[in-house]
Amino acid sequence: MKFSLPKLMGISLLVLTVLIAVNTTIFAQGMTTAAIQGIVLDQADNPLPGANVIAIHVPSGTTYGASTRTDGRFTIPGMRVGGPYRVTASYVGHEAEVQENIHLSLGVAMNLDFIMREVGVELDEVVVVAPREAIFSSDRTGAATSVSREAIETLPTIDRTIGDFLRLTPQAIVAGRVFGFSFAGQDNRLNNITVDGSYFNNSFGLSGQPGGRTGVAPISMDAIEQIQVNIAPFDVRHGHFIGAGINTVTRSGTNEFTGSVYYQFRNESLVGKEAGELEFDPGEFRYNHIGVRLGGPIIQNRLFFFGSFESDGLTEPGTTFISNPGDLEVGGNVTRVLSSDLDALSNFLRQNLGYETGGYQGYDHETPGTRFLFKLDYNLDDRNKLSLRYTHLDSFTDVLASNSSSLGMGGRRTNLNALNFRNTNYQIKENIRSLVGEWNAIIGENMSNNLIIGYSYHDESRDSPFWDDNDRLFPLVDIREGGSPYTSFGFEPFTPNNELRYWSFQVQNNFTMYLPNHTLTFGFSAERYESENVFFPGSQSVYVYNSLDDFYADAEDYLANPDR
Repeated sequence: MKFSLPKLMGISLLVLTVLIAVNTTIFAQGMTTAAIQGIVLDQADNPLPGANVIAIHVPSGTTYGASTRTDGRFTIPGMRVGGPYRVTASYVGHEAEVQENIHLSLGVAMNLDFIMREVGVELDEVVVVAPREAIFSSDRTGAATSVSREAIETLPTIDRTIGDFLRLTPQAIVAGRVFGFSFAGQDNRLNNITVDGSYFNNSFGLSGQPGGRTGVAPISMDAIEQIQVNIAPFDVRHGHFIGAGINTVTRSGTNEFTGSVYYQFRNESLVGKEAGELEFDPGEFRYNHIGVRLGGPIIQNRLFFFGSFESDGLTEPGTTFISNPGDLEVGGNVTRVLSSDLDALSNFLRQNLGYETGGYQGYDHETPGTRFLFKLDYNLDDRNKLSLRYTHLDSFTDVLASNSSSLGMGGRRTNLNALNFRNTNYQIKENIRSLVGEWNAIIGENMSNNLIIGYSYHDESRDSPFWDDNDRLFPLVDIREGGSPYTSFGFEPFTPNNELRYWSFQVQNNFTMYLPNHTLTFGFSAERYESENVFFPGSQSVYVYNSLDDFYADAEDYLANPDR
């Protein structure tokens, strides 16, 4: 059966939302940026309206500016995360004040206060260095955790996925490499992942995160600037989740050309062989990972690029279980399945039915992944910033035959009782395309606007390199011995024409007004989601026999009298 869900899942629309913050000492920024806010006073603690506050992102020369309102307060929204920044406050008749080495965290507004001295007083230059620690950071256990670029570069990671850094959140519960993380006791599929402000989820719900179907990272960790995990945010812009909002922003180019080339590998020699008194055989495997990134200016202080490319591949045993030559005790990784039985069965199928079973032990499974990201940042002027980012992932992973008992028999997957043939296994693909554009604008002296438009496409269909058109019509055959699974061959029953593709289009806009005692945000978020799924289990038929003898006897009539 084939169906499309453009209306069922339809358009989800968050109509008008209004946020009123009574105290503006801390106000949450948008999902992709940071902010600076504060007050400018004279030496008598009187507010200085109309003072100029200029913030310069030193690495890129990007300039942000604002003027103080009647109460002396100012807000500079929509700023790049990270730093360092140099922030200067100036006012007619007063000495300019500079605060250096300012670093901003994703989704956090840093408070900077200035006290201006009159020019008539002869003083040395005043330079104030602000503390670098963020309001929310990986060192704290509040409702949100922020992981900086420095932490990403310093902390250890094996999989090179954001999962290794989500562990810093106290409410995180590890659900495995493929299934992601759950937060605060919620199902991991109830998280909302955003990249550069645009939704980036496994929307069909077969995994808790993009890349989870093949266990690979959809975006290189070398391309991520900061990660933020929100558990209970008060800002209405951080929503669409029950577990956690996992918010990431990607890196941008600066006025200097910077880049890196890196390579890493793993193999069985780097794995422990004992667990207490028990021995463990991981089999032979190898993992190779190579990557490159480059960022820099196209036009100094105005237009920047950033690019990242990675290719990795994991080759590991498809199974570490082996058949029994007849004189070994069952246990460890030695099964009860006789080598002579499997060899004879494979030869019989080749000679009489023209079907190739493939091996039953000593074969490998592969999980290759290729990903790249390209991003442009354009400073139109001091008040308007544009960015455009494209993300691309191609990956698949080899998977053992399904163990489900809904067709045939359960337990056919390799274990101490059974060994299935290699050509019964299959592959899952995960290919992702994502494009996001963002516009940040400062309007007048007390207003700002943020517009994000995003599109994503996912392909999670099944396939196999072992099947040709004829094999796709060959049935699955399960053979029992002593009432339990013994071996299986043929076409995996849940995979024929198993196709899954889905895509989404998202638009969100947030307009903010900064009043003397309140901050008002008006906005909307709309998403159109559509999926296409083909699933026809058992379309090529499934047969179950109680013994090899029963199968051989029935094969002359081409599988006419199975037990099931």
